[in-house]
Amino acid sequence: MGNANTPNKRPEPVSGYQFQVFVSNIRMGFSKVTNIEESIETQAFQEGGVNDRVYSLCRPASAERTLALERGLGNSGQVTDLLSPRSAVGRRILPDILIMVGGRGGAVSNIYQVHGAVIKRWSLGELDALNSQVVIERFELTYETLETCPVSKNLAGRSLASVRAGDV
Repeated sequence: MGNANTPNKRPEPVSGYQFQVFVSNIRMGFSKVTNIEESIETQAFQEGGVNDRVYSLCRPASAERTLALERGLGNSGQVTDLLSPRSAVGRRILPDILIMVGGRGGAVSNIYQVHGAVIKRWSLGELDALNSQVVIERFELTYETLETCPVSKNLAGRSLASVRAGDV
């Protein structure tokens, strides 16, 4: 245990409300990102005469991995042009998508890199004349792999707001 003059260096939980998404090296203003996950498929085998356990082996992937990005619908601009629904569905996003998550102090704590993303679906939220909520635009992407990237010395301690796509 540390004394009264030594700060406690326990890792803090990461909040889910501070994040940046870079698509084609452009910072995008998404309000929600879901389905950030990596998993494998397994096949269970039971060996003859061994009744107290099964063995699990990895199987080749047979299902798509999906990532969903949501944001308020905008009128015009670079972001709207880049992800225009007329040209976006079916398009491969190059280079990779970067998702950076900030810790409680706002510094970069986690970086995720999405490889081989293709825009699978675009949808628009509910239009309701009796409601004054922002219309939400949703992009569903399929992707090949998701990597957790180490936070480089260049980014360590830097504010999430000050990071540019080329800094990673």
